[in-house]
Amino acid sequence: MTKAIVFFDLDLTLLNDDKQVPPENLAAIKALQANDCLPVICTGRNLWETADLQAQTGITTVVGANGGDLLLEGQHLFQSPIGQPQLTRLLAQAAEDQLPVAMYSDQAVALTFADENTRGNYELVKQPAPVIDPDFATTQPVPMVLLFTPRTPTGIETGARYVRAFPELTFYRNGPFALDVVNKGMSKGFGVDMVRQQPQFADVKTYAFGDGNNDIAMFEQVDIAVAMGNALPHVAAIADYQTDDYEHAGIPNALKHFGLI
Repeated sequence: MTKAIVFFDLDLTLLNDDKQVPPENLAAIKALQANDCLPVICTGRNLWETADLQAQTGITTVVGANGGDLLLEGQHLFQSPIGQPQLTRLLAQAAEDQLPVAMYSDQAVALTFADENTRGNYELVKQPAPVIDPDFATTQPVPMVLLFTPRTPTGIETGARYVRAFPELTFYRNGPFALDVVNKGMSKGFGVDMVRQQPQFADVKTYAFGDGNNDIAMFEQVDIAVAMGNALPHVAAIADYQTDDYEHAGIPNALKHFGLI
């Protein structure tokens, strides 16, 4: 019987600056599993981006694409692809504005074109630059795209214009180079709720660890929300508990505090 479910954000939470799981966090995950607790990756990244992490940690439940894609105990349970009319309209507007878009499926990613913002983004997340394939979205479902509007005054203003122009989509600012874009209503909280609704998890207590804007919806759907020491102030303000930062054993310290390991 599962004693607890623990949802983990990745960047600046479970992962270090090299985008690796540090030894103390890996040991904490193994201890959770040994204590009949279910660790879950809950991320804005897509399922294929977590494959190595799944293999390393033994985690087989993933809320990916900001809730738009869900893997439950190794089985692909749910996906919310962006509709072709909406995606076509977004891509056309981005092309008119000369903004690159990265299109993500659960298997791969492709760019409409590259620029300094795409290069900066993939250097930051320690990934190779995606292939250039403007027709990628016509060949497979796309639950999430990145719209490359940098976190500058002009980029923020441009992003706000897209938010107004595309009310059928949800936009998240999770980094300095781009906005995550998913279907309206998709969020980490949506994915958490889907996991909680599974019959085998009825009445199981839930915890979540996070630091950023897209973690707010996740925090709202769990029993205990844990903000990392490095969390944005408005994210920490809604948490039930704040632990140490991601570089100073914040995850194992909080898991010990709550008696989960």
